[in-house]
Amino acid sequence: MQIKGTDFVSYEVSDLDRSVEFYRDVLGLKLLWKNDEFGWAEFDLNQTTLALYAPKKSEGRDPLPSGMLYIAVASVQSAVEHLLAKGVQVVFGPVDTPVCEMAGFLDPDGNRLGLHHRKDGTVG
Repeated sequence: MQIKGTDFVSYEVSDLDRSVEFYRDVLGLKLLWKNDEFGWAEFDLNQTTLALYAPKKSEGRDPLPSGMLYIAVASVQSAVEHLLAKGVQVVFGPVDTPVCEMAGFLDPDGNRLGLHHRKDGTVG
């Protein structure tokens, strides 16, 4: 098996419309497409895609929140201030390490997300 890279990351959510609003309007991500019938939406993250899936719409089960996606930002501190102003729960940080700055926050379903800035300026 040869791994080429990341195609997409997905999170299960309980309310697709609410989650699309959060990722689009609070985080400012570009919505690529949304399909209510399948309970699926995708956002452009430049080097990969974030997919949201609402299993109740198609499988009749509750979502399974897990994992953590780190989003590269220009300034972790500014991003944290933006999220706090929008009422988003920041669960840690900003943390300053020798190689990066980071912070963690939650989406409306409790999925963990992170803000990340590499001190060398690289992304990905």
